[in-house]
Amino acid sequence: MIAGRWGGVGVYPRQLPLLLFLFLLFFLFSVLPVAAQQADEGRYFRNMFTLPDQCVHNGIQASCTFILSCLFRGDTPVNKCGGGFIYTCCIPTIATVRSDAVRHINLFNREPPTFNNPQCGIQRVSQFAKRIIGGNEARFGEFPWQAHIRISGYQCGGVLINHYFVATAAHCVHKARLNQITVHLGEFDTKDTGEYDEPFPKETFAVLEKRIHPSFKYMLTQPDRFDIAVLRLNRPVIYRDNILPICLPDPSDDFIGEVGIVAGWGKTDNSFGKTGTNILRKVMVPIISNEECLRWHHHKGIDVKLHFEMFCAGHSQGKMDACLGDSGGPLVIHKNERWVLAGITSAGFGCAVDHQPGIYHKVSITSSWVISSVKT
Repeated sequence: MIAGRWGGVGVYPRQLPLLLFLFLLFFLFSVLPVAAQQADEGRYFRNMFTLPDQCVHNGIQASCTFILSCLFRGDTPVNKCGGGFIYTCCIPTIATVRSDAVRHINLFNREPPTFNNPQCGIQRVSQFAKRIIGGNEARFGEFPWQAHIRISGYQCGGVLINHYFVATAAHCVHKARLNQITVHLGEFDTKDTGEYDEPFPKETFAVLEKRIHPSFKYMLTQPDRFDIAVLRLNRPVIYRDNILPICLPDPSDDFIGEVGIVAGWGKTDNSFGKTGTNILRKVMVPIISNEECLRWHHHKGIDVKLHFEMFCAGHSQGKMDACLGDSGGPLVIHKNERWVLAGITSAGFGCAVDHQPGIYHKVSITSSWVISSVKT
């Protein structure tokens, strides 16, 4: 029997009162609230004892619920929610698979395919005139999902997921206080110089909550693990031509060999002390395998550690790349007539240097977590 798991145990007469008591609690605090008000399972019990509604076991995010509800679903309860024998961490049976590559794919996604938003990933603006190095200026409204995130004295990119949430790199916001973060959607010229035609205004939002991926790990000398977070905005986003959501990838999407587009307001060269650009810029970067990426870095004497939730994109000769200030921004791929969020800009050893491509968080690995996190 695995430590910390509940197993099959014989029922003895002296245990019957306990089971009856558990069933009564389950009925009172779970079945009745759901039937009467469509509330979250066991919410009164959680509120009464200040218990969590989410848990993490062996890297798997799951829900805290009543043991009987968990057993009825055929899943495995683990004592990690502070509720003792009554309220436990309910791990889906499939989570016993040990392979990380399988463990994090679509375990909790009860949603239809990720192209479930008819407005996602479609550009409405096409002909408006007039951290990216070696790219070009974007057109106004060309990337309507692009977010400009300002955190006290620095900036990051982000991407609109739905009416309430923006995704970004976890390392951008994990230490920031909520009142330090503002999110700007529909942004193009951050300085509002008036030199560019901006037919629609930007919208500015405060942040009510940040949700960091439970497996995020900040690394000092290596790319951060699970470098993704979502931010809940203070009011619903009203979609228009320059503010639209991106589509999320399927868990099976890989995109190796595809050419993606990265956009942002980060630095446009390697000059020390130079700040980012005020005009949104874009660059095209090919996605390469992690094996090729390791060979490129080793060719330059760099000992980089890549994990399955990361991928690399860039040119062997350098010259075109994301840079400081572009972190958290989206790398998008055109798929089935829509734009899909393939990666979140995460790290890199230098900017636009040969054989040192950018390193991105692979969103297909965590798309199920994103979907579950933005349902509010």
